[in-house]
Amino acid sequence: MKIGLLSGLTPMINFASRTTVAADTDWGIRLIPDWQFFYVVSGEAALQLGPDSYSIRPGECVLYGPESAHQLRTINETDYFSVHFDWHAAAEEPVHPAYRIRYGGLDDMLKQADSYSLDIPGHGEVCIPHHFTAAGLEPVLMQLVREYRMEQPGYTVMLRALQMEIITCIVRSMLRKVQPLSVHKIGPALQAMRSQPERNWAVAELAELCGYHPIHFSKIFKEEIGRSPKQYMMMERISQAKQALLKGDKIEAIAERLGYTSIHYFSYNFKNETGLTPSEFRQQGSSSIDPK
Repeated sequence: MKIGLLSGLTPMINFASRTTVAADTDWGIRLIPDWQFFYVVSGEAALQLGPDSYSIRPGECVLYGPESAHQLRTINETDYFSVHFDWHAAAEEPVHPAYRIRYGGLDDMLKQADSYSLDIPGHGEVCIPHHFTAAGLEPVLMQLVREYRMEQPGYTVMLRALQMEIITCIVRSMLRKVQPLSVHKIGPALQAMRSQPERNWAVAELAELCGYHPIHFSKIFKEEIGRSPKQYMMMERISQAKQALLKGDKIEAIAERLGYTSIHYFSYNFKNETGLTPSEFRQQGSSSIDPK
């Protein structure tokens, strides 16, 4: 299942808790209405997800989605975080999953659970496994649970921001563990486009940097990055433009530095990629920056 573009996510936390339960606690065979993230702090738990089995030890996580039949139980006394969420949610308030959980039978466990992937600019589709480890999650999870329990003003905004931080930590962990060889092989082209975004790179030039025929280079590039070299170049220019806008650089200077011959063409491309004009983006960004 393709979740979508990382920057386009609008996650909502439906439930968040930290709990310690006794050994042999069994929640039965369930089918939930949203996604569940289960992180073990201490102890050990076991997950049967469809026909697949996972042991969850301290610092390890499991993730599964709606209609994925599963059975979760503890092996010994276990301290854990449980988070129910949606990747995309229009609702501004959490929608508790409890009354929508269904209990199934052994026949439901025969179905393979869906796999998930996110589109990461510059890296293409990144698979999020059902069982993994990711550094730095525990402090964020603790803050997430506090926000959920206390419901202070603006807590839904904080919940969404914290969940995005969790998702980003997971993605970065996946990228560190899996670096396809072909990405390293197109590394010189990526570096060239990042360091000289103002240059109108020809595919043949980029291919030569990597030692490939242009047709073969374009094929590998699209497979690994998820975009054509031209699309990636546009994305890199817009990314650098965003940083410059938030730093306060003049729009005319940014456009010229990034190789645009017309400020109007720059504004057109920027809005086409972001949905905002450069001025609107700067204003929106300035209002959200922490003055510290």
